[in-house]
Amino acid sequence: MSPLKTSLSRSVGKLLGVQQDTDLSLRGATQSTRVPPPAAIPFKFAMFGGGGSGAGWVGGGGGGGGYIEEEITNLVTGVTYTVNIGAAGATPGPAPPGPNADGNDGGNTTFVTPGGTFTAYGGGGGGGNNLAGGPGGAGGGSGGTGGSAAPGAGNKVTGTSNPAQASPPQPQTLSQVQGYAGGGYSTESTGGGGGAGGAGTDGSGSGAGNGGAGITVGDYGPYNGTFGAGGGGSQTGSFPSDHGNGGSPFAGHGTNSSNSEKNATGYANGGGGVREAGHAGGSATAGIFLMRTPDAVTITLSSGNQTSGGGYKYVQMTGNGTISFS
Repeated sequence: MSPLKTSLSRSVGKLLGVQQDTDLSLRGATQSTRVPPPAAIPFKFAMFGGGGSGAGWVGGGGGGGGYIEEEITNLVTGVTYTVNIGAAGATPGPAPPGPNADGNDGGNTTFVTPGGTFTAYGGGGGGGNNLAGGPGGAGGGSGGTGGSAAPGAGNKVTGTSNPAQASPPQPQTLSQVQGYAGGGYSTESTGGGGGAGGAGTDGSGSGAGNGGAGITVGDYGPYNGTFGAGGGGSQTGSFPSDHGNGGSPFAGHGTNSSNSEKNATGYANGGGGVREAGHAGGSATAGIFLMRTPDAVTITLSSGNQTSGGGYKYVQMTGNGTISFS
């Protein structure tokens, strides 16, 4: 029987074209040139969408950019990751007519990985005179004087009623809330924009609504900070006592007209609402991306900043770019 086995092995080997390759033959030898899979690297990242602008002419505050913070264990070397930073919502022009002054939504910040694209949604724009706040990562505050203007919902895909955390479109169901709703109006007291860390408050007889709180991140070394706060609403009373405060020192405040306090600074913050006709709404700020990896990892950035300390490398990106690891 032995010759039969040998003949059969040779015949099948010829058929499969492996008779000269002992590593892949029917005799089961191990292939010696197999390349091991890329090494997995743990990492943590946080990102915020762009803030929504505040509205002019009895305008509500703009919502802060939506927030993601996740810790992942499967970052791999030899692959390029892409970051796109969400733009600030465009600053609206003066009004009347009313729609000209409606605040604009912030853009989305995305992180493209082999496992899918994470998206931090932009904040909703503040509502102008009798207009609703925009839904988004955090919602815009509603504009005043009457009608049925509603505050913008938070934790939403910008401009829709779809949940921002769900998978799909996120690669996984997110562990953090993206943001909160804006505040409602009371006659000519408008709502504050929602923030990544809290809801905007409603306008009332005693004054305009305040913007919702931002999120303070603490795991990214020198790049830590507070981001994603909502802008304050506006009111007919004196400035600044009757106008809404921003949800952080960096978000826009509600104002009467052209006070510079209506404009946000920092990253991912909403603009303040403006009361008087003929003045532009408050400007918002663009989003931000932060990352932390073990110090042993080599990081190559096409743009942005990196530093190291305490056993980690830290990355900050405020413009579009790519990241690779080795």
